[in-house]
Parts: sequence; structure tokens; C-alpha cells
Amino acid sequence: MKGFLLLILIIASGCLSPVKELYPEDENERPVTVYIVSHGWHAGIAIEASAIEEYLPPHPDMPSARYLKFGWGDGRYYTDSEAGFWLMMRAALLPTRSVIHVVGIDIPVERYFSGSKIIQIKVSEEGAKKMGEFVENRFRRDENDKVVLEADGLYTNSVFFQATGRYYLPKTSNIWTARALRQTGYPITPIYSFTSGNVVQQAKRDGVEIQ
Repeated sequence: MKGFLLLILIIASGCLSPVKELYPEDENERPVTVYIVSHGWHAGIAIEASAIEEYLPPHPDMPSARYLKFGWGDGRYYTDSEAGFWLMMRAALLPTRSVIHVVGIDIPVERYFSGSKIIQIKVSEEGAKKMGEFVENRFRRDENDKVVLEADGLYTNSVFFQATGRYYLPKTSNIWTARALRQTGYPITPIYSFTSGNVVQQAKRDGVEIQ
């Protein structure tokens, strides 16, 4: 009962507090740039590649660029640019295998995703490392401990890899993105991040909406 009441209080409050040892109040101690990118239904997270590339598993198709954007979702719906209603319903109602979408970006993120809503956030180097560890552990490995390529990505210099965890409602891509951001110590509550709109709203708490 106490745990349930605590959950209700967390949801009602909207956001967890920052983890001060990872997300210091002084922005000068947060030199790494992170972006929350909302494409409508789906939100992903981008970060300066130099802060996270050491955590990316080796693979010849792994994008290399100034920024890297990550998204997580259903293995069939997310990878199909022409997916229709029934694939969407399948992803929503049935536990399905998941994928990670990795996008390499060499121009400003807001130019690359010119039609998307973008929140810019500054995080510490230690927070970025924690996010890197989170992403690293979400790639599925085969029996030889190698990551598994799933499909070409949705953009130039992007690719899908098989991921850990099953996709099903309410375990959405938006909650995954919020969990990735929370690793940096940022004040966001993943359980309250069912929609991309809520991820954006929480990200704006201490971030800057740049478009």
C-alpha cells in the first residue's frame, strides 16, 4: 500500500528531482549537449558522439558522426516506413521483439530534424557516461557476444540493431527515451512519460526548446 501511494505521489508531482552528483545545478559543470527529439508519436534522444561512442559496441555499420540519436521500438512497426494500422495495433497489444535505431548526424540536430520539436539539455560528463552504459546494455548480443543487425535505418547514415526487452503498451519508446535521459541525473520521471508530449513537457523543465 505504501509503495502504491508513493507511486501516485511521483506521478502527481510530474518529475523526479535531479540527481545532484550527476546533474549539478551549475550549468558550467554540464558541458555535454543532449537533445530530446519529438517526431509526433515518438521521441528519441541525441547526444554528442564524443561523449558516448566508447560505449557503442563495435560493428561495421555503426554510424559515426558528430551527434548520435537513439530510439527504441517495436521490431516490425518501427523499421517499416510504410507500416499501417494493423502493425501499429500489433505493436501496441502484443509483446514483440524490439530494436534500437541509431542515427549519425553531422549537421546541427535542429537542421537535420527541421520538422520536429527539439529540447536542448546540458548534462555532465559523468551523466553522459551513465547514459552511455544504459544504451550499451540495450543492444542484444548473439551467442558470440556480437550485436545483431536488424535493418537499414530510416535516414542516411542510420541503422537498426536488435535490442533487449519486449515492446508492449505501456512500455513505449517514449518511456525508453525518458529512462535514457534519467541516467544523466536529469529531473524526469520515466513512468510518467507514456507519450512524446509528456517527454517534451518534462524535458522543458530545465531544458531549452530550440524549435
